Amino acid sequence: MNHFKYSYYIGALILLSLQIACQEKSKPQEAHLAPAKTTERPVKDTVLKDTALPKHAKLDSIDHANAQSVLESDEVTKAYVKLTAKDSIIRLHSNIRIDHRFFGYEQADTQAKKLLLFSIFTNDVADNPYQLKLGAYYDTSGLDSKGSKLKYVDTKGDFVQAKFIDSTDIPVCTIYFEKKWVDIE
Repeated sequence: MNHFKYSYYIGALILLSLQIACQEKSKPQEAHLAPAKTTERPVKDTVLKDTALPKHAKLDSIDHANAQSVLESDEVTKAYVKLTAKDSIIRLHSNIRIDHRFFGYEQADTQAKKLLLFSIFTNDVADNPYQLKLGAYYDTSGLDSKGSKLKYVDTKGDFVQAKFIDSTDIPVCTIYFEKKWVDIE
């Protein structure tokens, strides 16, 4: 009977020793997982970052995702110009349910400097994230509100040539859009 009593105590001691050993091994790992202190206000010298990616990489990923979304769309909104109208103004009316996203270029080449963007995506438009010279807009009403407009000039191959006209009615520059984004009526 004493033998049974001692084996019971020995078994309990072994289990207790194993439990203590396991707890000691997990303590260093738990230190890494401890929750951070929270404060109501960030410390002045603390810089909050949205992501570890540099700004240009973040813009590239937004650019890629939004371009892919438009490519996968069954239907897209296009700008239009009515040549029968005497003003030849290029117009774009956005519809939140139909995608659009296209750039205006300095030359008739998609590799040329981008000057302007029309996009349905807020992360393309808000605060002009691509720092485009003429800005980023949801549609041409954004230009109208600034007194600016786009006037059709000609078609050059796969591009539509237009003049960007400011609020003083003076042409600021020539701009090119891919023809696939502008319906000419």
